[in-house]
Amino acid sequence: MYPFSVGDKNRLGEVVEKKSIAMESCFQAGYSGEDVGQHFPAISFNHNELLKQPSGKIYRKKFINAVNHIHFEEGQLFAHMLHQSSGEEFLVRVSPEPCQGPDLICRFEGGFPLRMQDLVLRNLLIDDGKAIACMPAYLVETSRTHVSVMMGERGFIFNDRQSKRFHSMLVNVRLKQGSREVQGALEDFSSHGFRISSKDGDLAGLDPRDGIEVDLYKEDALIYSGMCRLIRTEDNGHAVALSPYEDQRRVFKRRKLRNPRLTLVPTPKISCAHPLSKRKVTYEISDITTSGFSIIEDAGGSLLIPGLIMRDVSILFAGSFRLRCDAQVVHSQKVGKALRRFGIAIIDMDMATYSKLFDIVSNAEDIHANFTNDISMEALWEFFFETGFIYPKKYLSLYLHKEAFKRSYETLYQNGPDIFGYFTYQRNGTIYGHASIIKAYHRTWMIHHLAAKPLEKKRTGLFVLKHILNYFDGLYRMPAVGMDYMIFYFRPENKFPDYFFGGFCRELGNPKACSIDRFAYLNCDRHGNHGLPEGWRLEDTTSRDVDDLTGWYDRLSGGLMIRSFCLAKGGVVGESVEEMYARVGLRRRYSLVKLTCGAQVKAYLLVDESDVGINLSDLLNSVKVFVTDGKDLAWDTLATAIRAAVANVYSTEKFPVLVYPMSYVEQEKIAHEKTYNLWVLDSLYGDDYSEHLKAKARFSLIKFGIGYLKKKLLGK
Repeated sequence: MYPFSVGDKNRLGEVVEKKSIAMESCFQAGYSGEDVGQHFPAISFNHNELLKQPSGKIYRKKFINAVNHIHFEEGQLFAHMLHQSSGEEFLVRVSPEPCQGPDLICRFEGGFPLRMQDLVLRNLLIDDGKAIACMPAYLVETSRTHVSVMMGERGFIFNDRQSKRFHSMLVNVRLKQGSREVQGALEDFSSHGFRISSKDGDLAGLDPRDGIEVDLYKEDALIYSGMCRLIRTEDNGHAVALSPYEDQRRVFKRRKLRNPRLTLVPTPKISCAHPLSKRKVTYEISDITTSGFSIIEDAGGSLLIPGLIMRDVSILFAGSFRLRCDAQVVHSQKVGKALRRFGIAIIDMDMATYSKLFDIVSNAEDIHANFTNDISMEALWEFFFETGFIYPKKYLSLYLHKEAFKRSYETLYQNGPDIFGYFTYQRNGTIYGHASIIKAYHRTWMIHHLAAKPLEKKRTGLFVLKHILNYFDGLYRMPAVGMDYMIFYFRPENKFPDYFFGGFCRELGNPKACSIDRFAYLNCDRHGNHGLPEGWRLEDTTSRDVDDLTGWYDRLSGGLMIRSFCLAKGGVVGESVEEMYARVGLRRRYSLVKLTCGAQVKAYLLVDESDVGINLSDLLNSVKVFVTDGKDLAWDTLATAIRAAVANVYSTEKFPVLVYPMSYVEQEKIAHEKTYNLWVLDSLYGDDYSEHLKAKARFSLIKFGIGYLKKKLLGK
């Protein structure tokens, strides 16, 4: 690789004075003649300043190779010329023809406006953004369209830049400082800054004492966002040089307990089209976790800048296996004298891809951890029955539909990565721990199953919880997953979820971040009276009704439950839950109806429909009842309304009903089998929850380890 490559519009660096001479009508007095053109861009050049800093030699053979590379890429080099009358030196862009010896023909794009007899050719210059190669040359033959030159035997290389510059293509810029906003275009960039131009000269008034908010756009997509300082203003306010602040805005909150960062063997790589230059770039990954990775790059030639957003990045593993994501450079730090480590966050990845990445990372840390869809359904059923997850009473309610039940689960586990994710803790094909989540509503995911059995002396449940926490730690951040809320139903007397889920809610004390509400759970017979008393009606709901229900719930509880059901009309963007399930051959829909007496709304009924057994407690195939006005609402009337609402919905003889609030259940003395807590987390507080749970799990693992050592070593 040459110490210099090509760029069709790269600029000479700080060693070249930034005086763009736009010859709109003539070059200057004494320069012009009959052939003066209308547009002759040149760069004023201080030859003596350049020659103070030679850093190496270059021989003609290597210079010729670089010239041919420029021709191959349809680029340009610079002709360094001296005007004999004025003594002024300047650079002109020329396009070289192929060459194999000292003779070289260079073309002027659009013609040359000056009399060549007034000029002396000094050098040919190639600027690759980092180094300048300078080869002495003299004119052999000239015309208005081209020159023939003879190159010298040896030239020099000058390297004065802190980092290499790269030409950018079609990148729009928005600069904001205080109330002032300026539009411009990105000319070139390096890891240390940008050169931005504005044709209207609007950049002259930017204040170097204040930071400037910089947003870069490519085809209307944001590809960089960060704060920069003003280094200098150039070309009478038509251009500025900016440098990003080292301390960029964080993509994610800083963690006390981060997911483990692993160095994988073989080393994975990332590959993408650089958003500013569109050059394909490939980097080796130094370490990786499910939320991001880091790479180590040459500090001088780096294309990476903190704040840069990279779309459609491929993470490449051995065997040509690749995963796609969007990522953002979040920070950089020095590694030795010549290298920098760049931290890169994964900012978006779909559910299926995220699960594959997590499987690779978690399995590298723990051989028993599995997040793939390659699972033995026979081993799964054995695990469910052995752990009592499918207990006798539950099985009696399922066995008549067991074939449909089996098909639904096979579909979820093998074909539903966009709506379902699961983890198993296995050894040699035997399952010792299991957890799963399912897309329950448009922007809400539900923790589905959580069960474990001992693996020798291991408390497998804690290991399952640890991996699930790491899994959730990055999942809720991915926009493609669509997780605004996480929900979990659990029995109040179950100490494990009450400790790890209910404990956080109580400690946080903010129901708008995490809330718990209690339902009475009972089974209702589908057959029976469907005729409502006179004056009572079931009606479809409107957006106004959803607002009224939400307002009532806010006054009663102040939590998140109603919002987590995603009932807002017109709130669906993209594929609906019903469409996502239907795509894999499953059923999932939900609707809200209201029970009225005269003009008064007495209750709302959320009718959830899904295939039988998708949730083993059928919580996604049930009716959730919200009694907003329990006065004069007898349970018999409400039960009749429930049966009428689901007359053509459920195929089973009995279906679950969850009634809220418990005060109405107590008022009407409704017999119920059990109660369920509905735990809801706003994903905006996912970081806080993850930190809380990891601390709890870590404490439990340490406590277990101390107890185990005491037992083994002291016999206690």
